[in-house]
Amino acid sequence: MTELLHKELTGAILRVYYDVYNGTSRTYPEYIYEQAMQEDLLEKGIRSLRQPEYQIFYKDKLVGEQHLDLFVAQDVVVEIKVAPELTKLHKAQALSYLKVVGKQVGLLCNFGGSAPQFERLYFHERPAGNRPETVEATWPAELLTPELTYSVLSGLYDIHTTLGPGFIYRIYANAVYHEMRLRGLDVVPRRVYEVIYRGRPVGAIKFEHVQVSDALMIFPVAIQDVNDVGLNNLKAWLRAQKIPLGILANFYPASLEFVVLRV
Repeated sequence: MTELLHKELTGAILRVYYDVYNGTSRTYPEYIYEQAMQEDLLEKGIRSLRQPEYQIFYKDKLVGEQHLDLFVAQDVVVEIKVAPELTKLHKAQALSYLKVVGKQVGLLCNFGGSAPQFERLYFHERPAGNRPETVEATWPAELLTPELTYSVLSGLYDIHTTLGPGFIYRIYANAVYHEMRLRGLDVVPRRVYEVIYRGRPVGAIKFEHVQVSDALMIFPVAIQDVNDVGLNNLKAWLRAQKIPLGILANFYPASLEFVVLRV
């Protein structure tokens, strides 16, 4: 039988998880459970880092920083959730964090369910070049050349495959800019967009996005519901900039989600 990696350490962490779960209610925010677990672990002589910040690199380019929940004994990443139940997305996010620290073992612990629930995670780096070779989508062909269409869309999929879900949108925005430059595209980073009301601008909103020549805008987001962005506002911004097409790329789900915005 194969021995579990870090078996004793993960066993100790899970005992602490059960103690904290049974000793608290289900109504607290995540940081309460983080603090309780960290203190219990320290009582057992196990040191951990709470909310450590790590630099995120995409293809050798620094694209931002991300905080983890708990990093225990420099070996095990512990991701804490307060949800009715753990989902595939939670697992995908935790695996993304394992990639950040270059470790193999993680624990996903849920404090929001009616019973304790956890998952033990193992990360194995994919071989280089193991990326989707084809992408499928419905595109307005009259507005984009096939070459540009494929380059942009495959680049977005490459970013999601490489980084995974779970990061803040600015990290994805920086990765989009870097990826499109690597592909030889004429790109300009945009930091704000104007809210257009009745055909006139009424104020600027900070929203990092990327313009590709005069053909399209890429709007990277990382949110549960893309309708919360305000798609009509983005279309009005495209019209004001005389850009015929926009791509809203949502990196939040376990699989890349995108919306095509035509004007």
